[in-house]
Amino acid sequence: MLVLTSTTGNLGSRILHTILREQLIPPSELIISSTKPSKVSAAAHEAGIDIRQGDYTSPESLAASFRGSDALFLVSFPSASVERWLYHKAAIDAAKSVGAKTIIYTSLMFGGETGLDSIAGVQQAHIKTVEYLMQSGLQYVIVREGIYAEYWSVYAGFQPQKYHKGDSIEIRFVIPNDGPVAWVTTDDLAQGTARILQDYKRYIGQTLNLTGPRATSVSDIAKLVERHTGRRVKVDIVGREEAQRYHKYEKKSMPADKLWVVDSWSGWHDAMARGETALVDPLLADLLGRQPNGVEEMAEQYFKPV
Repeated sequence: MLVLTSTTGNLGSRILHTILREQLIPPSELIISSTKPSKVSAAAHEAGIDIRQGDYTSPESLAASFRGSDALFLVSFPSASVERWLYHKAAIDAAKSVGAKTIIYTSLMFGGETGLDSIAGVQQAHIKTVEYLMQSGLQYVIVREGIYAEYWSVYAGFQPQKYHKGDSIEIRFVIPNDGPVAWVTTDDLAQGTARILQDYKRYIGQTLNLTGPRATSVSDIAKLVERHTGRRVKVDIVGREEAQRYHKYEKKSMPADKLWVVDSWSGWHDAMARGETALVDPLLADLLGRQPNGVEEMAEQYFKPV
């Protein structure tokens, strides 16, 4: 039995959808652990999957929701805080307490070759979780999910998700730093991850890197935006302090209670400049049987004015 977590989240819901649509794993071999079982997709309920209540803040509920499983698919808790690793630790401990043997964990493609050497704040919880998992005595598979291509607009200085026809004013990307990123769509990551789960025993003890087909910088994305909008794009690489000041107090890219997001965001760019997100790995293409989609493949959809 395999336990799935975060099946109502952005990535986890797509993974569940892929598993059911492509019949990769029989529903009778799946358990879903969810904070809100009623929010799990109707398709999962209709398939007869055993859906249980499990909450990261309640180790007892986690253990109950994992009972009878052989393996746990642990999707990282949706927070940029390093403290989220404590939720991951609770889940690992709960799985171990009920006799599960294997944890499949979703990390992130910051940190270069291994994911364990990063200056990005968002990667620190992943590092702590992976190190704990490797010392837990459990079997493990680390799935490093690539940087979501759909989030290009955030990386490019909190751009609108869509540009509008008729606008001609110069577009400005104000960023603290820049570097290559192997962007990949969430849908492709979900499909690749679902195929890993289908045959997870094949990958025990491995760290798997799921990336797009090439590494593209924010400055490269600016050229794509120019091509598809007909507008000039100016990329201002201004350093961490000035970028934070601009997005917090001048552009006001985030509301007052979310200014911490700008601090975290600026750390991503320093990590990018360090080369942490440049790795391109062929594994996802092998899993999909085709080239995965990066920003270039999605450019018309992302950048064409509406």
